[in-house]
Amino acid sequence: MSHRSPVGQIANLPNEILDETFADQVRAFPGGEKITYCFSCGTCTATCPIKWVEENYNPRRIIRMVMLGMRDEVLSSPFIWLCSACDICYRRCPQDVRISDLMKAIRSVAIREGYAPVRAVAQVNERACAGCGMCAQACPYEAIELTPRWVTIQQTLRQRRVLPKVDKFLCQGCSICTTTCPVSAISVTDIGDDTIVAQIRGFAEETGNNER
Repeated sequence: MSHRSPVGQIANLPNEILDETFADQVRAFPGGEKITYCFSCGTCTATCPIKWVEENYNPRRIIRMVMLGMRDEVLSSPFIWLCSACDICYRRCPQDVRISDLMKAIRSVAIREGYAPVRAVAQVNERACAGCGMCAQACPYEAIELTPRWVTIQQTLRQRRVLPKVDKFLCQGCSICTTTCPVSAISVTDIGDDTIVAQIRGFAEETGNNER
């Protein structure tokens, strides 16, 4: 499957592989309501720092593909997981569309349909956590929220505390939360250098950036 198809060419796909309800599915999730506001000006793509690193990342194209009903190609694409929610594009969008929210909605559909990638995510040590919320404030992906729940302190003692909960589908394993935590109560599973290199090579092959 190629992720480099020009928008002009993808419009000519056979109707039987298009899903006319796909855009409505995205709109049904929080953050997806404004997908029809986009008129493909390309401002988001031109200002995106992810685009500077991964030249094939193109938010405008992803939105266009959703509107065309290219459900399987969008949901199986690694690019829908790259948005860092920096919102630089949002401040410049003439239509007031928050791309990070749209990407969350698209990811929500992907998660529901079983397309979520497997990767390392942050883990919270509930007994050590102070509940300060610094990790939630620092997370650029809004993958951590504070929720009240019961925690076992000792074998026969439980305590109700407000603790961070990590959304494993939004977490990108960046480890920003681990460097922020004052009590070292949150960590990201070490998946090893070999695994990381294999994932990078796999992504490069999938996106066509494997010249070397």
